[in-house]
Amino acid sequence: KAGKGVQAVRDFSQRAEQFLRQAEQQYQPPFETQYDVTCCGKVFPMVTGYEKRDPRYLFGIKSNISRESLCGELCFFDCCEQLTEALFAQYLELFRKIQDERVPSGDPSHDYTLISFVLCTDVVDPRIQRKIKRSEDYRQYKKGEYGWSALRICVADLSKHTYYCNSMGKAIVECLTRNSEPQREKKRFGLF
Repeated sequence: KAGKGVQAVRDFSQRAEQFLRQAEQQYQPPFETQYDVTCCGKVFPMVTGYEKRDPRYLFGIKSNISRESLCGELCFFDCCEQLTEALFAQYLELFRKIQDERVPSGDPSHDYTLISFVLCTDVVDPRIQRKIKRSEDYRQYKKGEYGWSALRICVADLSKHTYYCNSMGKAIVECLTRNSEPQREKKRFGLF
């Protein structure tokens, strides 16, 4: 029996490594990827992100009177063999702490920052599937004058080949699965 447990852990770690390699391929420039990043006391096997400053546009015309726009995304990846209710609560607390620390909420040129988390696991406790979907954290800074941030969560159940996400995390699922399934053409005004 001990051999089966060791084999299951080895199988999960191999699938998790493969998942991270595939995810890395999806996040191309402007995203930059780093490995074994420590943030808020937690080591993440992979973090990818971008930050850009652009001039502001008003009706498609570059504005000379308004400030630059700062926007970006940070996507943290982690793996755990089994995602329980207690572990998800710890992750959620950590996610919000990272959002507090990494969003430049005091920068007047800040437009938005997306803080994304992708957890790959072998087992998702059925009781937390709804909690994942309902885990929202949208913040405006100085009533929107200093931009906003949103927490995006995506949990990849490797054993069932299923994704669970909150409403903002749907974009992560689309990004992670875009090579495995063809992208659907978007309808324009319902005519095409």
